[in-house]
This record gives sequence, C-alpha cells and structure tokens, in this order.
Amino acid sequence: MPRRIEYFGEPVLTLEQVAFQCRLEPEDMEPGLISDIVIPGITTQCESKTGAGIRGAIYEEDWPAAFPSGHALDVGQATEIVSVKVRQPDGTWRDYAGAVDLEQGQRESFVSFPAGRPVGALRIRYKAETDLDLHPGVRNWLLMAAATILRHPEMFLVGQSLSELPSEFLDHLVAEVTVPPRF
Repeated sequence: MPRRIEYFGEPVLTLEQVAFQCRLEPEDMEPGLISDIVIPGITTQCESKTGAGIRGAIYEEDWPAAFPSGHALDVGQATEIVSVKVRQPDGTWRDYAGAVDLEQGQRESFVSFPAGRPVGALRIRYKAETDLDLHPGVRNWLLMAAATILRHPEMFLVGQSLSELPSEFLDHLVAEVTVPPRF
C-alpha cells in the first residue's frame, strides 16, 4: 500500500474553472469552500476511485522481496522514480545506485532493474500525476463532480468533508486511467 508523502504543483482545478462549469462568476462563489473543501475532496475521490495519481504527488511504497523486476506500482500515472532503497539485514535502508527503468502504461507503471533486481525488500519513492490535457475525461469528471456538489450541497457536504458522488454516469470519464483490480 503506497503512502502519499506530499503533493506538488497546483491543485487540479481553479476557482475560475469551477465557476465556468457552474455558470457563475468567480466573485459569486465561496472561494474558501471551493479551494479548501470541494477541490481537494473531489481530487481525493477521483484518486481513490481510479487508483491513479491525479494531482502531482510523491508516493512511497514498500516491495517485499518476492516482487520481481517489472512489477507494477500501486499508484497509476507514475512519471518518475525518485529513489530506491534496499533494506539491509540490520533493518536500515541503503540507497540503491543501480539503473532503474520506469515503463509507463496507460493505466499502470512498471519498475524494472536492467542489471537485476536487488535482493531483499525495497522502498520505492516516485512521482505520479495525471496529464489532464492527455486525459480530458478526468478533468471533465472533476468539473462535473464539483458542479454537482455546489448545486446540491445538502446532499454531499457533510461538515468539512464530502460524501461520495453517484458513479453511474461519471465512471466512464475516468476509465482510461483507472488501475485494474489486483485481487
């Protein structure tokens, strides 16, 4: 199970984009609600639904010794390997200095070690981010989700979080970046 270490870059949507989708003027909206709750909430929902890194973030996951070279990362849309560490017999981690290749598929990304996989457990840190220009359906999903929440706040805003959106009509927009189930 990967851990998100930190987001980088700008949020996936702007107040202006959400206002345009809702057919409102940005000054007629509640900027704090949109930037602090709605946009982060729908980003998290989309990441949870797809298994892909939607907003640029650094992730870290531990691979047991049984995972071979060429195994898929848990988060889709990986763009760069930041570091690989190898667990030592005393439990400490040492940086791996060998070559590491990242093969990017449409939904999954695979890590290979051309000189052979290091022996033992690995800790792989990587960046993942969906290119919304390449996958416009994802941006549309985010905008439709934001508009739905803002038009029907009583159904989706619960305190400082969002409840899940109906998925029947939205799922196809993110299908091309959804990581297939592993079980």
